[in-house]
Amino acid sequence: MPATPWHDNTTPPRGGWRQALEGALAVLAATAVMAVTAWTALLALGAGAIAPLSRLVPAAVSMALGGQVALASASAPSAPAGGLLGALGGSSGGGLAIGVQGEAGAVPLMLTFVGTAVLGVVFFRPLRRRARPAPALLWARAGGALATAGVLLPVAACLARGTARLPEGIAGRLGKGGGGGGPGGFGGGAGALSSVAFHADVAATTFLGLLWVVAVLGIGCLAARRTTLPRPVALSRLRHMWHPVASALTGTVTVLCCLVLAVAVLAGAAALTGREQAAKAAGALLLAGPDLLAVLLTSGLGASWEAGVRREQGDGGGLLGMLGSGAAGGAGPDRSFDLSGWPGAGVPLWLTGLALLVCLVVLVGYLTAARTPARTPREAAEALLGRHAEAALRTGVVVAVSAMACCLLSRGSLRIGFTVMGSETGGMTAALDGTAGLCGLTGCVLGALASYAGSRLHALRAARRPPADPPRKRTPRSGEERRTDRPVSSGPAP
Repeated sequence: MPATPWHDNTTPPRGGWRQALEGALAVLAATAVMAVTAWTALLALGAGAIAPLSRLVPAAVSMALGGQVALASASAPSAPAGGLLGALGGSSGGGLAIGVQGEAGAVPLMLTFVGTAVLGVVFFRPLRRRARPAPALLWARAGGALATAGVLLPVAACLARGTARLPEGIAGRLGKGGGGGGPGGFGGGAGALSSVAFHADVAATTFLGLLWVVAVLGIGCLAARRTTLPRPVALSRLRHMWHPVASALTGTVTVLCCLVLAVAVLAGAAALTGREQAAKAAGALLLAGPDLLAVLLTSGLGASWEAGVRREQGDGGGLLGMLGSGAAGGAGPDRSFDLSGWPGAGVPLWLTGLALLVCLVVLVGYLTAARTPARTPREAAEALLGRHAEAALRTGVVVAVSAMACCLLSRGSLRIGFTVMGSETGGMTAALDGTAGLCGLTGCVLGALASYAGSRLHALRAARRPPADPPRKRTPRSGEERRTDRPVSSGPAP
């Protein structure tokens, strides 16, 4: 029996090594796009005056994958000061050893988004016009992606180290009173505190980066539409149940993030005319545009977002506690700001987020209903819930999980602690924090109700849609017999 030829629009599946190479190229392309986006954002923000961009870009990529950046600075013993500080410094010409240590933890979600989009497209899109691959070939493709990530991400994290110059305002506050022997002064330590050394956490970046690759590939197997997957994956019950809502939600989120990216590009174009504020806005959106969008949407679900700066008192008391208090004294009192109740354009932020979220989830419900295949009579008889209710319940679960993930990923903090003679005496913390518990519950309820409305809207439109035209007859090709509906007469026509 002759072998069945490949379809005209498909090509045979490639070998295992070719699949692994294409998976590796997907990770390389995703990392390269993340690095280019980070370089553009930092250049627009003028970060080159703080540290070399060749060191800041790997640090931003590491943070986009979930890693933290540690800060450390230790001054040499200062020149002897008069009075008590001179006595502490001793008669050997030494002084107090002043240091700064801390960490910065935030996820620039725009970098994460562009990396996720490129990884998903380059990994799944080439399979569209190929014959259905065997499961082993998909495993080889995923193995190439994971192996490349396991080598590339530690290298990027190792490159994320260097020395950053503190802005003049912060350096002035840290050294306030220094050099003159006044209260809280350290007798020349301010000059040494004008810069800090930073380095990324290699282990955390590698582990979370590999977890990110696994999550992208796993969600892609559920949500990918224009691709060809192995038969056990394509026909699995898990994909059959969750593919409509996963593809609808990922498509909606992609459109939202692309709109934010387009706004950043427009701001960057305006910055070319010499507008400095437009350049800063473009840089901020290229780093944290989806973070701001997540704060807006989760505020509508009841998440309480608060931005603030607070001082911390060290465990040491007495003289060291007084010195640490003097080092942080220029920061002023604790300050906090409730973002959820911020009246933007006269409307509270949470109300704006709620209205936008309802519209988006209704759209997700509509798309989910459009992509859900009709039930067979057997499936309809065995189902516990109706078609609309079942889709709404799944959408509610996905919206709740996504909302809690947004609350966790959109948090950010910068902590700086002061050390005197090796003991931490205090510090300050600037943070953006939000609660995720209530957000998950309200997200599930709101997601289910709004999705149910969207599913019903699709059913209403489908009922009013005119019936489709019958399929046209295929035009016979050259060399084929023409078929007619009338019988052919054997005799001459009358």
